[in-house]
Amino acid sequence: MSHTGDKAVIIPRLPRLSIGQEIDPHYVNQIISALESAIDILNSVRQRTFTEINLTNLQSHGSGLRDGDVFEDSGTLKIVRTRFAYAATLSAAGAVGTVTVSTP
Repeated sequence: MSHTGDKAVIIPRLPRLSIGQEIDPHYVNQIISALESAIDILNSVRQRTFTEINLTNLQSHGSGLRDGDVFEDSGTLKIVRTRFAYAATLSAAGAVGTVTVSTP
């Protein structure tokens, strides 16, 4: 059973064989029907409501993640999208002039 919002989503159980029962076309059709029903139910559940969520050990970049995966970038959660590129690291450095420190 899965929960979405306040509604429980009931996934059908797969049929079981009795001890000594042979696999026949009727049994195979029952399994196919149960799997199709479960897939239809899971595909129809689009919205989920959570009262609490804890995300730990998130990557700090989107490189290597799948579409829809979440990563943390400087304290901001970001979602990987297929149309965007995510680099593993990005850094830059520059210098202008010099700094002199004097003490009395």
